[in-house]
Amino acid sequence: MTGMIGARAAPPKHKSVEWYTPAWIFDRLGLQFDLDPSSPHDFVTAVPAKTKYTIFDDGLSKQWTGRVWMNPPYGPDTGFWMRRLIAHCDGIALVFSRTDAEWFQEAMASASATLLIKGRIAFMPGHENSHKKGRSGAGSAMFAFGDECAIALQGLADLGVLVPRIAAWPVFDVTPPPTQQLAGVGREEIDSRKSVEPA
Repeated sequence: MTGMIGARAAPPKHKSVEWYTPAWIFDRLGLQFDLDPSSPHDFVTAVPAKTKYTIFDDGLSKQWTGRVWMNPPYGPDTGFWMRRLIAHCDGIALVFSRTDAEWFQEAMASASATLLIKGRIAFMPGHENSHKKGRSGAGSAMFAFGDECAIALQGLADLGVLVPRIAAWPVFDVTPPPTQQLAGVGREEIDSRKSVEPA
């Protein structure tokens, strides 16, 4: 895939160990989604999306329209998926809370709202790991893009810390007020005059 935001050099391998979003998250969001671009091919999820692309469709190469739900493949490909959603500007993503990752910081700077979830979400295990517990191995975060998605995400604010759009925050001016600047210059001038004036 080339010429598209989120493009990568090679398609993903078809084998993956998948964990799915629990239904209660969608119940609380109360949204209908138009697209799930990273849906499993062999498992019926609770995602309320009209269109679902599986790993065989290669959702990154497809056209995205409307409101998107995205619980992307975790790992080295996560950044491709997140940058695609950032460019799309309409949807909600559930990802690991990798605050040190470049894609995470890009998303947080662009999102309409970010929810940093406390504790661990109990995900639904896929066929390959159905014998394992669904407790996530790391913290999770949700990003909302667009006003309607941000409002819906507020309904989950009790799960952690909800951060409004950072880009909308005021820019703080750390320059000292003019009176302090003038006072400082005045003291310097006085000190310099004292050093040259005869005793």
